[in-house]
Amino acid sequence: MRVIVLLCLILVPSAFTLAEAPLNSQPFHVKGGDFKLPVGWHFGEVAGVVRRENGHFVVFHRGSHSLLEFDGQRRFVREIGAGLFENPHGLRIDHKGNIWTTDTTTHLVLKFAPDGEVAMVLGKRGTASEGWFDRDYNLVLFDQPQDVAVDRNGFIYVVDKGNSRIVKLDKNGLLVTTWGGQGEAPGEFNFPHSIVIDSEGQLYIADRENRRVQIFDSKGKYLTQWSGIGYPYVLFLKGDALWMTDARAEEVRQYDLSGDLKMRYQGQPGRGQKQFGFVHGIYVDGDGLWVSHILNWTINRLLPADTLPAPIM
Repeated sequence: MRVIVLLCLILVPSAFTLAEAPLNSQPFHVKGGDFKLPVGWHFGEVAGVVRRENGHFVVFHRGSHSLLEFDGQRRFVREIGAGLFENPHGLRIDHKGNIWTTDTTTHLVLKFAPDGEVAMVLGKRGTASEGWFDRDYNLVLFDQPQDVAVDRNGFIYVVDKGNSRIVKLDKNGLLVTTWGGQGEAPGEFNFPHSIVIDSEGQLYIADRENRRVQIFDSKGKYLTQWSGIGYPYVLFLKGDALWMTDARAEEVRQYDLSGDLKMRYQGQPGRGQKQFGFVHGIYVDGDGLWVSHILNWTINRLLPADTLPAPIM
């Protein structure tokens, strides 16, 4: 795999432009997320952060009031799904503005309509199973679901970590197919952790403990893999760039869709609010790279080191 390492990152409206740089350079500076919580509220372990079309942020964390929405200035707007979560993990927004979550303790995948109401429940609360499927009820049970993605045709893909598989469901939440299995061979997984879908409908799956990203078509056919890329935790796809967090290395990386490394940033490990403590979730937009941390209970905004912070509307 051809590796291109970058010298600097220049911010332009709604995009980043990249240029070559030394391997050990750190082209970003770290800003606090500055999310304004109600008095007496605090983030716990922050699993994920995403942004809605209206510029609002949604944050998923392991603490009281787990799923929260903030406006574009990071001011608190509302809580969603109060009391429904035990160990938040995956957070996504689909092309219709629905919010999707996964919880590794309740073993549920939940869909929230844009107004915050529960619109779909996948799995059975508190019940894990080894690939169990009840044909009488067309009910799939999961074991520690990590992430979820929805394609343009409404098909739902769940990363079912405990069963080392991907589960494909139709728009009604009914089983279409599954694939995977524990192992190292192509099409097998060792701790599948995250999933994104490109404009061609190809699925990119973080096969974490195998230290690779595997790529499949929408029917589960294995296409190729990117190996030797560290430990992929959470993936985020924007245009022709795939972003990845690696909590072991405390790094954020960017790849093109051929698997070539375009940029890497290694944060300063530590327990401070602007240090990296098990970097996990990532969301990228014209205002920066928003990354969440498990150990530090925070969200950071990463910006090119030679630019001033872009205004957030």
